[in-house]
Amino acid sequence: MTNVHEKRRADRYAVEAPIRCSYFNKPVGSSAEAINYGQDGMDFVSDMAFYPGSAVLIQVKNGSWHQKIPENITMMRQTALAEVKWCKTISESPTRYQIGVKYYESWY
Repeated sequence: MTNVHEKRRADRYAVEAPIRCSYFNKPVGSSAEAINYGQDGMDFVSDMAFYPGSAVLIQVKNGSWHQKIPENITMMRQTALAEVKWCKTISESPTRYQIGVKYYESWY
């Protein structure tokens, strides 16, 4: 089995940051927690599953992320559109999922 981490082009940094994640253009979302991030994506844990290939909107909850990220790391996006690359169940009771996403390219 191929390790998904081997496909990364950029380093990842561990973090514990509360985020909100939802399918793009859908008002219902989930509170989640980012567990690592990098220049091109992030992993997070949620009680809601997200389908691989779908577009998601990720927003860091205001007022908390900067307290947990070292000052010299500036790559964590506060708002991002991303593609779900994988989703796996990590616990059954309560049901929790770990999700890996890749940010969409910025065209500005």
